[in-house]
Amino acid sequence: MNGVIITVSNNKGGVGKTTTTCNLGHALAKEGKTVLVVDIDSQCNATTLLMKRDFSVRDSMYELLSLDDDVVVEKCIYPTPYANFYCLPNVHETSGLEPDIIDDKSGDYLMRMRNRLRPYAINNFDFTIIDTPPNLGSFVLSTLYATDFVIVPVAARSTFSLEGLIRALDLIKRIQQQKNQNLRFLRLLINEVDKRTSSSKASIEHITRNFPKEMVFKSMIPVNATFHQAELHNQTIIAENYSSNGAKAFRNLAVETINIFREMGS
Repeated sequence: MNGVIITVSNNKGGVGKTTTTCNLGHALAKEGKTVLVVDIDSQCNATTLLMKRDFSVRDSMYELLSLDDDVVVEKCIYPTPYANFYCLPNVHETSGLEPDIIDDKSGDYLMRMRNRLRPYAINNFDFTIIDTPPNLGSFVLSTLYATDFVIVPVAARSTFSLEGLIRALDLIKRIQQQKNQNLRFLRLLINEVDKRTSSSKASIEHITRNFPKEMVFKSMIPVNATFHQAELHNQTIIAENYSSNGAKAFRNLAVETINIFREMGS
C-alpha cells in the first residue's frame, strides 16, 4: 500500500489523542507495518512516551518548522525501542514558533509540514500518525494541510469531546475547500469506555444514533488501569502488558484500520 498520513485531532483535551497515536502506531508496527509518529504538540507527551529516558534531541519538530531551508527531514526522525516504529519528536521550545506562524502573511510556515514532511513520510512509511495539541490552532492547521485522513477520538464519559468532534469536522470541510482537497475524515474513535456506567452507555448510544456506522470505528478503547501504568513507565500499553484489555483493543483497532485501507485500495 502507499504511505498514508493520519492526524489524530480533537480540540478538547483529555480525550486520548496521545494514547491513541502512540498505541495505534505500535499496534500497526506489530502487524508488520512501518510506522512514524509525529509529535506536533509542544507538550511533547508522545515524545516522552515513545523515546528512551536518556534520549537526547538533536533535530526535532522545532527544526522542521524553522526558517532553515537546509533542514534534512530524516535527521529529525529517530527509532523508538520498538521494531518498525519511529518518532519525529518535539521540544517545548516549538511553542515559541506559533506567533511567527500566525504573523507569516506568505503562508510558508503553514505549508512546511506539507512541503517538508509529507514527501518523505509517504515514501518511507506505511503509516504516519500525527499527535496534535488540544486546539484547532496554527499547528493543527499546518498538520491538516499535510494530512490524508483524520481520526477524532472522543471520551465516552464526556459530552464536551463530542462538541470537539463537530468542530473538527467543520474544520476538515474548510481545509478541503482551501488548501487540501484530498483531506478526509477517517473515523471517530470512542475512548474510555466503561459499559458499567450510565454516562458511558449514554455517550455510546448518542454516537451510534447520530453518526452513520461507517463514521465510527467498531473497535472501542476501554477504561484500563494499565494505560496509567504504561505512561508511568514511559511505554505503550502493548509493551506494558500485551494481553491487557487495553492492548487487545488497540490491536483490534490496528487490524480494523488496515482492513479499512485495504478496502479503499490504498
